[in-house]
Amino acid sequence: MAEAGCRCGKGGRREKNVIDSKRRRTGIDSYFVSQYRGQWLSLGLVLLLLIAAIDYATGFTLRFTILYLLSLLILTWVTSRLFGILLSVVACTSWAYIDVISGRYDDDPGLLYWDWGASLFGFIVLVIGLSALRRALDNAYFQSRKDSLTGLINKAGFYQIVSAELEMCRRYKRTLSIAYIDCDNFKQVNDLYGHHVGDNLLRTISRTMQRKLRGSDLPGRLGGDEFAVMLPETSAEACRMVIEMLQQRLLHEMKENDWPVTFSVGIATFVRMPASIEDMIHQADKLMYSVKHTSKGAIKQEVFGA
Repeated sequence: MAEAGCRCGKGGRREKNVIDSKRRRTGIDSYFVSQYRGQWLSLGLVLLLLIAAIDYATGFTLRFTILYLLSLLILTWVTSRLFGILLSVVACTSWAYIDVISGRYDDDPGLLYWDWGASLFGFIVLVIGLSALRRALDNAYFQSRKDSLTGLINKAGFYQIVSAELEMCRRYKRTLSIAYIDCDNFKQVNDLYGHHVGDNLLRTISRTMQRKLRGSDLPGRLGGDEFAVMLPETSAEACRMVIEMLQQRLLHEMKENDWPVTFSVGIATFVRMPASIEDMIHQADKLMYSVKHTSKGAIKQEVFGA
């Protein structure tokens, strides 16, 4: 009971949902990086110090500018601009220190500051440029995983994220639920009021989901009038309560707009993970269709692997 209240009570905040969706929207790689920022920074520092040690050992025989730069660019790509700038300072300072103890600036100590500043400026410019490119690519990737009408994640994005969550739940033996939601009588709305009203209805569903679901829950539009919600680490009882409350809120919105739409829902809760995301969706979809063919507007749930 407490778990469900936490998920969808009045204290739930849309801002948290938006923040969490931003974490997901750039794909699994950015989520992975966000979970291991400390490790990436440590790896970067170790790599730069290793290059600096080799640079010191070889003296003036070899120059390692390209190695410093490549390591910086790679680490910037997989982490962030801030990390790239921080590591640029470390790289340029290590480089300058090695040159100082090697005697390069004995004749002109002032040249040290010029070389250090120019190198740091060049490195930071490249880091900022690469970060801007990464953000542009991430945004393009997100747009390809976003449903243009509702703003929810689309089928391709939903499948990708749920597949990754499935593997995490399999590894750590966690519970994962999928709720498959179909809009009953949606075609009737389109026929009676026009497609623009149908589009407004779908956007209303999207906004309601974003307001009423916690950030860790993932709503998506799978196509047409069909939606799905992923609920990780939620017991079967709490999951049903969350979806029942969501369904009631959606019905309230339909009544407010005088739309004759109800919601048939199938919930598949997995204690043991199936072989693939397709199996998960299939089970939830099958439960939803069972509802549509027997008692529209109801919820049917089944627990698998208990």
